[in-house]
Amino acid sequence: MTSRSKSFRGFFIALRKGKPWFKNTSDADKYFRCSATSLEQIFNENIQEGIVKQTKNRPMSFLFFFAICLFFILTNRVSAYDVNEKLSVEGMLTGIYQHADVDGEGTDDAGRGAAVMDLGVNFHPTDKDEFQVTLSFGAGNGLNYLDLFSLSPYAGDLEDDLKDINGRNRDYLLEAWYKHTFLLSDNATLGMTGGIIDSTAYIDDNTFANCERSQFMNEAFVNHKNVNLPSYDLGGVIELDVSSFSIRALAMNSKFDSGDDEFTNYTYYAVQAGYKLVTAMGEGNYRVYGYTTNDRFQCPDEGEKGSLHGFGISADQKLSEIVGVFLKASWQDDKAVIDHDDVYSGGLNINGRLWGREDDEIGFGYAYLDGACSSDIDRTVAAEAYVRVKVSQFSDLTLDLQYIDDDLKTDVDRDGFIYGVRANAYF
Repeated sequence: MTSRSKSFRGFFIALRKGKPWFKNTSDADKYFRCSATSLEQIFNENIQEGIVKQTKNRPMSFLFFFAICLFFILTNRVSAYDVNEKLSVEGMLTGIYQHADVDGEGTDDAGRGAAVMDLGVNFHPTDKDEFQVTLSFGAGNGLNYLDLFSLSPYAGDLEDDLKDINGRNRDYLLEAWYKHTFLLSDNATLGMTGGIIDSTAYIDDNTFANCERSQFMNEAFVNHKNVNLPSYDLGGVIELDVSSFSIRALAMNSKFDSGDDEFTNYTYYAVQAGYKLVTAMGEGNYRVYGYTTNDRFQCPDEGEKGSLHGFGISADQKLSEIVGVFLKASWQDDKAVIDHDDVYSGGLNINGRLWGREDDEIGFGYAYLDGACSSDIDRTVAAEAYVRVKVSQFSDLTLDLQYIDDDLKTDVDRDGFIYGVRANAYF
């Protein structure tokens, strides 16, 4: 099972996967950020009206500790279950806890936990046919709904993200797709996938910065938010692999929350070309992609609609058996109302072979996000470091440190550190 659970979080700082961050306002101007209302004012309104302190996540930190206990119980007793050679069932339990130490007027420090259980069923009746169903259940929303920064401290889907997904009146079901692979030659295949899919599994992927369950936790180092990748909706993908070259073409129909509890339908298209380079240093992957949507998104001028479109690169390269590097850059047109138009990120991966434990790793990442013309954000900077340690064959533990700095156009600087811990158990 692929543990890539990312919601459509690339459009509007005020929206997350069909759930408004600013739950105290139904004013479309605030959602669409077309008024003079600044992010700072919205932050202060949330504090004054008690949104942060009244969030239902306050008692949820015990769920993390429950997950930790279950994590150690399962550590040496569980594994993926193969029903037979054609049917397998896999699961993953993740517990996270993050504490934010925020330097900003009227903003209190906060600590929140969450737990998520993923279940996947894969049926492959032949070598060319594959069916996949993925379910996810969550308890707690962590820090993601406290509106502390423009970036989510944890990029995964949590309790509220897994309910009424994309306004479809569907809970917990993330994926349900079928794939058929055509063998064109000894070194060429053509795969076709259709159903409920997740575009993050195909576009903007990266070996060292693409999974919030095992690598970086902040969304800036998982998928760039200005790529606007939709998840868990109807779509299709064509994958062509010829030797070291690959091409992926994707189309999806999804929805976003356009305010006042209404969802707007839109179509998303993306194409990615990739090349795998094998050298004496190690393997490298180099990708370039582009995307566009139809005209469904609010523009700065009232009543005008525009599309989201842009392009980007994603590269990773091993420099040795121990050291790897990654670089990602993406650019988005700012005709529609968006938060950031240019995003750059890069970092370093150090494998545990350095200290005799090849399943451990350390990651360092830095990201710079340039605010769009219509946004209240001038620029955002994020940095993250993590250490992941294998506890057993079926579990691992991660310590994580993040720094986020939002520089608003109102000359207000909101920054802070986020300390986190994450535990995974696989079964």
